[in-house]
Amino acid sequence: MTKTGYDAYNQTHKNGLKGRALEGESFMKAVQLLRQAQEFDGNRRLLMEALDYTRKLWTIVQADLKEPDHHLNEDIRANLLSLSLYVDRTCYEAAKKPHRQKLQGLIDVNYQIASGLLGTG
Repeated sequence: MTKTGYDAYNQTHKNGLKGRALEGESFMKAVQLLRQAQEFDGNRRLLMEALDYTRKLWTIVQADLKEPDHHLNEDIRANLLSLSLYVDRTCYEAAKKPHRQKLQGLIDVNYQIASGLLGTG
């Protein structure tokens, strides 16, 4: 059951997205959550929500990239896997000892990936 009109809009919006647009929106959600955690420095709940979402998103990326029939060439896959390791490590470090610079690094990576997927970069 939907809680608010915003939630209903969000669900309808997601149902209409496919492929790269859906992927791009997923990375933009990570950006939004990370920015919110950065803005409300000291709010542990917001920080953990942002880091958990980001980790889960990149875990999906890792699993997808490891599929033998993945469509990307090996160099791009290797670069994205390297980025995913950076994201994993930085999320862990930020959870342990929050720092604006760590969050900004995560924001930048997710924003760049979203921009590429959405064709805005």
